[in-house]
Amino acid sequence: MSTQHATELFEQKQAFQGATEEHYLAAKGEQDALAVVKAARESPDYFEIEAYGQLNVKGKAQSLTASTLRGKDKIIVPPVLFYNKDQTEVMAAVHLGKDLCGHPKIIHGGMIATLLDEILACVAMPALPNKIGFTANLNIDYRKPLAADQWVILRGKLDRAEGRKAYVKAWIESPDGETKYSEATSLYIGPKTPITGA
Repeated sequence: MSTQHATELFEQKQAFQGATEEHYLAAKGEQDALAVVKAARESPDYFEIEAYGQLNVKGKAQSLTASTLRGKDKIIVPPVLFYNKDQTEVMAAVHLGKDLCGHPKIIHGGMIATLLDEILACVAMPALPNKIGFTANLNIDYRKPLAADQWVILRGKLDRAEGRKAYVKAWIESPDGETKYSEATSLYIGPKTPITGA
């Protein structure tokens, strides 16, 4: 992402709560420097998409992760997202700040559940009719405490799709892939009739 584009994103009326442009650009630079992000950008097997690119301005403003949880010491920059060619795998890099904790310096379990639900949706939606669906169930195993103020990698995979149902799995790991903090399985179900925007 260019510095100009990063600046334009910063100037949008999203909730950056306490972040300066310098905070934002520094975090974006860290994100771009992650080895896993560089490898995905260089790989012919993956393509990058803009996080929340499918949402209009109102949708972004009303989104928990695109707006409410954004800001200094929260999620300062949007996740960077990569899909494999057939969109059966997804990877995201996100920084979790110190204001997302349940216990001192430990990311809240509900925040972890939210992140897993988001990445599961990213891999489920392309497999569903009309590319929309809802979480029918979400099963999480918390493996290790997730320390705050660090970059993590979210990964999701499509297990199978059956009509309006998509069975998916996801996990949160360290950028080097050595530590798995939590993992989840989920069932997403597409609506019987298409949903139109309000």
